[in-house]
Amino acid sequence: MVIHESSVNYQNLIQDLADMYPFDVAEVVVVELLANSLDAKATSISIDFNPDTKVLIVTDNGRGMAASEFEQYHDFAVGLKTRGSGIGFAGVGAKVSFNIATRVITETRSEKFAGGSNWYLQSRNKLVWEDIQPIHLHNHGTRVEVRFTSTAILPYSSTEDLVRLLKRHYLPLLDKKYLELYEHLGHYSSNFRFVVNGRVINPDNLTENFALEKVREFFPQKAGKRIGYGILGLASSEYPLGANLCGVLLCTFGKVIKADLFNQFPGNIGTRILGLVEIPRLVNFLTTAKTDFVRREKHREFESLYNPVRQEFKTWLGQLGLQPAEITGTDEATKLERELKRISDDIPELAEFFGFRTRKAILQTDSSGTIKASLQEGIEVTFPIGEGEAGKGLGPVDVGEQPSLALVEDKKAGTEPAKPISRVGRRGPKISFAEAPERVDLAWVDGNSVVVNSGHPSYVKVHSDTAARRLHSLFAVGSAVQRFVASGGDAQDLMFTDRMMAAWGKK
Repeated sequence: MVIHESSVNYQNLIQDLADMYPFDVAEVVVVELLANSLDAKATSISIDFNPDTKVLIVTDNGRGMAASEFEQYHDFAVGLKTRGSGIGFAGVGAKVSFNIATRVITETRSEKFAGGSNWYLQSRNKLVWEDIQPIHLHNHGTRVEVRFTSTAILPYSSTEDLVRLLKRHYLPLLDKKYLELYEHLGHYSSNFRFVVNGRVINPDNLTENFALEKVREFFPQKAGKRIGYGILGLASSEYPLGANLCGVLLCTFGKVIKADLFNQFPGNIGTRILGLVEIPRLVNFLTTAKTDFVRREKHREFESLYNPVRQEFKTWLGQLGLQPAEITGTDEATKLERELKRISDDIPELAEFFGFRTRKAILQTDSSGTIKASLQEGIEVTFPIGEGEAGKGLGPVDVGEQPSLALVEDKKAGTEPAKPISRVGRRGPKISFAEAPERVDLAWVDGNSVVVNSGHPSYVKVHSDTAARRLHSLFAVGSAVQRFVASGGDAQDLMFTDRMMAAWGKK
């Protein structure tokens, strides 16, 4: 029997993997195994756990692993999945389990490969795996059996515990409406089911399940096109998903990435807010652990997906009688914006962040001064959920104007002249104020804007002095942008605020 050894220092690596996640290691194991099954297009995923033996088994009927994928599954040195390629990592659930497990038995069958491994700790510092035959699988799919240590403290011991875990991390896949949406988009079958300890978890209705009130359904849009589907409401109880989890759950491909209140302060109703928003294209902005979003890279593209949800949330809060936390358009904000624009040539990071001036792609004119274009059917998958037969009952009706049509340049035989459009899109800094004395931030980034904390003790102290207040606000903006730029993982420019203030002082 061939024995393969993990040649790297696995102990440090598995600890590093665990540290990437904001929740318990045993929970990471389940979440990642399920994510891999979903990436494999499974229509059924079984989760079985024996609290007496502390053995977890996850079985799916997905496409299974190819021989090369199975090899990478055991390789600690292999790179993680490319951003945008899925919601999980290849083998991370199994690898990270060795923080609290002694053995992982894996079987897989795909179209051209069938194999298995018995992966275990041969000694304290030696992790090995042996080839085995997939005796439990007779069709395509993957089965992973994790044997936890007898001393491992696990956050689940019953079927109900595991169902609660599913709701926290994969709530859209437990709702009929979202499953029908995923089938339309070609992600998952509407017949997809989780099976927990032999019990089929049939999808239900989110609104009814959590007794939501003040419900708002919506389609966030980008440039007039639907990019997702969401629902907002107030649950009958606080923290309806437990573990202090509330707010708007931002999801991609059925996986809950994070809960967000978009820097709003909804007071005593905040703990009852439950929203669920699916935006598939957010998969391109997941962090390494895929438990948050990378905002720094391609900031404007991310904001074009994120901001529509933020605005829907603010609108909904307004309908509940709660005003947005920030105040825009004030004389003080206008003057700050003017000051920032003056120094943008000297501080390019400001121009990049706020987007003072951006060129747009334009259609070319012919010799007569017109632009030849034609209406063509779009090929991008959209969210046509409304009155049609396929989308009956799936959210608000919004057929839009000329659905599935787009104006496309046709240089040879255009049929309709297009109106000239502006060649330059003018943007500028956007500053707002929010009174948030409970926050220590002088200011924070909110989309393409910076919110100055007018409730901060230092702001309150200088408020009566116009010059001191202006200086304080500019410094606050600089510190917020500096933190944001540093969040991208690049080398931090610790002198950004200093350079910004120096540029302002010289004007």
